[in-house]
Amino acid sequence: MKVLPRRRGAVLVNSALAVALLSGAALAYTTLDSGTSSAAGKTQTRTASVTKGTVLATVSGSGTLSSPSDAGQDFVTGGKLTAVKVAVGDTVKKGQVLATVDTTAAQQQVDAAESALATAKANLAKAEAGETVTTSSTGTGSGSGTGRSGATPTPQTTTTTKVDDAQVAQAQQQVDTARTNLTNAEAALVGTTLTASVDGTVASVSGKVGDTVSGGTSSSSTSTGSKSTGSGSSSTSTSSSTLSGFVVLTNPTGMQVSASFSELDSLKLKKGEAATVTLNAQSDTKLNATVLSVSSLPTSSGGTSGAVQYGATLQITGDTGKLRTGLSATISVITGEADNALSVPTAALAGTGSSRTATLVHDDGSTERVSVTVGVEGDSTVQVVSGLKEGDKVQLTTTTAGTGNGFPSGNFPGVSGGLTGGGLGGGNGGGTGRTGNGGGGNR
Repeated sequence: MKVLPRRRGAVLVNSALAVALLSGAALAYTTLDSGTSSAAGKTQTRTASVTKGTVLATVSGSGTLSSPSDAGQDFVTGGKLTAVKVAVGDTVKKGQVLATVDTTAAQQQVDAAESALATAKANLAKAEAGETVTTSSTGTGSGSGTGRSGATPTPQTTTTTKVDDAQVAQAQQQVDTARTNLTNAEAALVGTTLTASVDGTVASVSGKVGDTVSGGTSSSSTSTGSKSTGSGSSSTSTSSSTLSGFVVLTNPTGMQVSASFSELDSLKLKKGEAATVTLNAQSDTKLNATVLSVSSLPTSSGGTSGAVQYGATLQITGDTGKLRTGLSATISVITGEADNALSVPTAALAGTGSSRTATLVHDDGSTERVSVTVGVEGDSTVQVVSGLKEGDKVQLTTTTAGTGNGFPSGNFPGVSGGLTGGGLGGGNGGGTGRTGNGGGGNR
């Protein structure tokens, strides 16, 4: 009987606490909801002025530097290396000897070709001289004798030269072949010495004295522009080539950039457009360039690996002496420019194409929707051709404050379906840990 009053006292205390908590929650909810509701009715209006200046439209890509003056040098005639006269890092001039191979076999070929030519010339001279044929005949003459009269026979000799045209033609063909063989043999002898086809810096040397090297033109699978000289063969690079050769020379003269652009940006590129090249290794180094060509074939097919890209080649202008093949760079190409033009931020216009609309803000705060003709669409601003004048204020895209009371669900934390006595009572019962108060909100 003494326990009952204590239980009733606990119930009364819990009930009082529940009422206090309910009142506080209701007050907080009302305050938050009313505050945010009033904010929800307000919009934040921003304006911008029509200004005069330069509007630039650009597209960006990435690529690497390469020089068409780079060259891979190879022997015309292979053999055993007898001398290597350069090392990596050396600066060489056009025509300078780089390396040599043994000349014994090549010299023997020249000697044999010279002998064959001499024989062929002798045979031609004999054929052209022809064959001499002498014929004799007996003729009838008249004279006086001692006691006899009558004709006396007189011997006659005829000499003729016969030339066989077929034999002459064959001999001439043999002379021509011998001359060709001699020319090739002499070129092969000269080709035992490798000389530089261009000025440059030695980037690589692929052998040492005593090694055996092969002859002939050598170039990578992607290089073009191979050319042969009497003292060696060289393969010159293109914007996408990787050079190979016994000696590779680099030369920054005429440095270019091979770049890739997205399919959308590539449609905006045109030959002759100005560009800025920024070296990734030296972000403060900016180089001027112009677009040389734009490929009509994609460099990547896209698919699941990424977007389709197209290649372009740009010519760097100015001093390229300190540049190196293979440096990576970021390229920005100017695809549109309007100087001394009126412009507004892109966010001030609505619509697409050359005809847009803008909200003009008057001095008294009133607004008016006006039609605007635009020109160059820059990266963040748009050229205004007509419809606005310098100094006009235009309204930017408006932003509306979020609605609700600041909570994601719009309700006070822990409350679902509104603030109800049952909901709070259940929560309070669990909070106190008393099994008797789990449903005590209704008591």
